[in-house]
Amino acid sequence: MELDNSKAIRIKILDFLARREHTSKELFSKLERRVESTDLLSDEIKKLKNEGLINHERYTEQYVHSRSKKGYGPLRIEQELKQRGIDETISQPIMQNIDWNKLSLDVLKKKLNTDTLLDVNQELKMKNFLNYRGFNFEQIKQAFLTYKEYQK
Repeated sequence: MELDNSKAIRIKILDFLARREHTSKELFSKLERRVESTDLLSDEIKKLKNEGLINHERYTEQYVHSRSKKGYGPLRIEQELKQRGIDETISQPIMQNIDWNKLSLDVLKKKLNTDTLLDVNQELKMKNFLNYRGFNFEQIKQAFLTYKEYQK
């Protein structure tokens, strides 16, 4: 399909949106090499955003929910959202609704899958793992304190 007019571009964007939510930035980067005029593409994205079919708040809610359920922390999710063109003013209120300390503990328990005490090397590995997943120092510290309380 030639993406040389606004109708064709709109149909293609709606095709993407029918599968899942997208940000304006994602749509632009997916289609910029396939259209003849990036101005037409930008105009269609703006129109769809004004119509409410592209909604960054809705996208952010779904994304944060999905990634947190997979065990990723706030730092990593925030970074990924920035890469997708989501501003902190949109993401921060949504991110505050999640108990990140509980999530970090749940991720730690799932990864360890054991009731034995950790030696120093295992603990360091787990702290690095949680850090990689996007949890901050306080959340990691709290997860280990709570985990050790369960061990007693």
